[in-house]
Amino acid sequence: MAYTWIPFYKEMSKKLLQFRNDRKPLVDWIYDNLQGYINHLKDAPDGRRVPDIDPFTVFAIINRGITWDKKIVICTKFKAFLNISSPVPQDFTGVPEMNTQRTNFMAFEDRRKNGDIERLWSVFEDAVLDRDIESAYMALKNQFLIKFNLTFGLFWIRPDKYMPLDGNSQKLLESLGIAFDRTKFLPYKEYERVMQELNNKMASGSLGFSNYSEFSHAAYQQKPADSIVKEKRADDKINYWMYAPGEQAVFWDDYYQNGIMGLGWNKIGNLKEYKKQDDLIAPLKLNYGDESSQAKSADMLYSFAYEMKPGDIVFAKKGRSIIVGRGVVTSDYYYDGGRENHPHLRKVNWTDKGVWEADITLAMKTLTNITNSTANVKYLNNLIDGGRKVEESLESPKKNYWWLVANPDIWSITGMKIGEEQSYSLYNENGHKRNIFQNFLDAKVGDTVIGYESSPTKQIVCLLTISKENDGNKLSFRMTEKLPTPINYTTLRNTPGLENMEYMRSQQGSFFKISPDEYDIIMELVRGENPLPKKDANEPYTEKEFLEEVFVTREDYVKLRKILLRKKNIILQGAPGVGKTFAAKRLAYAIMGEKDDNRVMQIQFHQNYSYEDFVMGYKPNENGGFDMKYGIFRKFCGRAAVDKEHKYFFIIDEINRGNLSKIFGELLMLIESDYRDKPIQLSYNEELFAVPSNIYIIGMMNTADRSLAMIDYALRRRFSFFEMKPGFETDSYNNNILGWSTPKLRNLINAIIELNKVIADDDSLGSGFCIGHSYLCNFEGNFDLESIVEYDIIPMLREYWFDNNEQFDQQAEKLRNALK
Repeated sequence: MAYTWIPFYKEMSKKLLQFRNDRKPLVDWIYDNLQGYINHLKDAPDGRRVPDIDPFTVFAIINRGITWDKKIVICTKFKAFLNISSPVPQDFTGVPEMNTQRTNFMAFEDRRKNGDIERLWSVFEDAVLDRDIESAYMALKNQFLIKFNLTFGLFWIRPDKYMPLDGNSQKLLESLGIAFDRTKFLPYKEYERVMQELNNKMASGSLGFSNYSEFSHAAYQQKPADSIVKEKRADDKINYWMYAPGEQAVFWDDYYQNGIMGLGWNKIGNLKEYKKQDDLIAPLKLNYGDESSQAKSADMLYSFAYEMKPGDIVFAKKGRSIIVGRGVVTSDYYYDGGRENHPHLRKVNWTDKGVWEADITLAMKTLTNITNSTANVKYLNNLIDGGRKVEESLESPKKNYWWLVANPDIWSITGMKIGEEQSYSLYNENGHKRNIFQNFLDAKVGDTVIGYESSPTKQIVCLLTISKENDGNKLSFRMTEKLPTPINYTTLRNTPGLENMEYMRSQQGSFFKISPDEYDIIMELVRGENPLPKKDANEPYTEKEFLEEVFVTREDYVKLRKILLRKKNIILQGAPGVGKTFAAKRLAYAIMGEKDDNRVMQIQFHQNYSYEDFVMGYKPNENGGFDMKYGIFRKFCGRAAVDKEHKYFFIIDEINRGNLSKIFGELLMLIESDYRDKPIQLSYNEELFAVPSNIYIIGMMNTADRSLAMIDYALRRRFSFFEMKPGFETDSYNNNILGWSTPKLRNLINAIIELNKVIADDDSLGSGFCIGHSYLCNFEGNFDLESIVEYDIIPMLREYWFDNNEQFDQQAEKLRNALK
């Protein structure tokens, strides 16, 4: 394989670094030149073009589930734009692709947090420049959308150094005996360990691939273990062996971890000292008794030392009916006299580990050559490659996954409570067996069930578990989780890997089987919209931390807290730069007593924001039709409704920039404290909906914004309004700047305090136009006061007194003089 993508991708990654600190030209070029290839690249919730982009998302424009012809066209365009000298790739075999439903690395606006894109650029830059990436990699640990896809991106840009952990690669690694936690973000140290384990196995020369590109190619092909083994010998056949790693496989875990197999008979020393099989019989009788001829033991030991060859296949067994593993011999025989048990050794690449129940009786001896039992060899390979694998522990029954369909016109599974049990008849009202009757018989206690509502909603709404197996008449299940954000049918239909699901092939019935792979894909969609609460302890956050970070008095904090808890809706208003947005999130933290971002949602209104974005509405789908979609506030209410023990906070920046009556619709009544938890019928789908009582809304607005209309009276009476003032004279502000305090800074602060008095007393301005303290805090490494005054504050004064040159000149000069 030519791997023509490698030089192009590596050069492209270096060329992208020119946009590290200014991405606007890159974003503009993408939207101007790649129309038709970037339909996925629209910022939620209103479908605008993204204002910024990370480099891995740029690469993902190519590495999506699209045809090679389209990829070549995109690469050709990038080649011209970036002046790439490498030839345009002609093959993309083995290059991991992003799920078309989850193509981005950065979250869209409704889930994107400050610093997300910068963190992605940091790890990209470190990788391209061959620097240590651990710090930048780990900084992405809790970032939304980032999991194993980070390794895809690293492999795209540095396939010589980083391996991918896409689904195909994970399966191949599992078959090679390289295990890691596939359920969560992989720490960098663990990522390094996995790569080192693969490097060690590749170095043995037995796998047929020697680098990450070849590994990814092999994973893409999904060959079974014995077909990726390097060709053994042109003039010799592969032998197959049945092997017991100790009585009842007692040494199996140790041998699997260390990549070896061993035999006992310690007392006879190095087997290579015996040139013929018969030479072994006398020492065996001497050391192990003459009860038998010892001929069988001699035959086994001689075969292990002389007849077994690198490239042979070994099946590891437990007892006479269980297979626990399969592997490829990678070394000649060697002797380790220092081992207490089993000093006779060979290295083995154990490619498969598990527990398979065989329907044939396995050989009794510790080691048996079964090559001539062709039917049995074929059966065992098919057993491992084709499934029938039970759980790692024989005590744990095999878990199945099911898809339960409920017709909401007849019964609603969403009406069940968490923990509530429900039964389902195996026979319809006419007494006939339900479709796919065997599924009802196969369901076992503990099996997971995906709860799906059919027309008209057509969405996954909950998760259940089988609580009682069928008793001949009914099957019982228990509600375990309601999904605040259901997953609609169109998303499922368009997700690769679900097209052959039993339900997708035939929707005649109510109880369908789901494969483990299909379940994993479905749960990725479910958790993308319904993340589980973080189990790690959150950082505590109290009144003390609030008053240290937010420059208000304790008296104002107490007022703020009381107002929000009483009214449930508050608007922080004030001049630009008084820290309204910063204070809103910290107020939520202080009331929660901890920094729990799972319970805080922050958005920004604008003139095009609509009810459909906020509550619900029809949105176009890829097939040219329309799907009902929940808006961001409706989703957030769903999350809060299933967690009534905790407070949730919805923060709206620039709340007065949107058409508020249009955005809130009938929710104007529902957000009132007296109407919380009282459902009304929504206009779109006649759904009964209530705003939970544990949601608190915090809005922010700049009172200095002349272009904005007055707040709608209907909304005004549902919010309390709290004016935030510049905090230059608070103790917390003065403590904050203590480390940077200089005569210049102190003079400038005093000048601004005086300036704010002038602004507040000006009839055409007022306190809402004062200069906020955020202009003069958090300096970090930038302490350029002259620049702040000249290019941030004075231009604003010019706007204030555009028709009063005398006042403008006088106040601007006072600020400049303060720095002399």
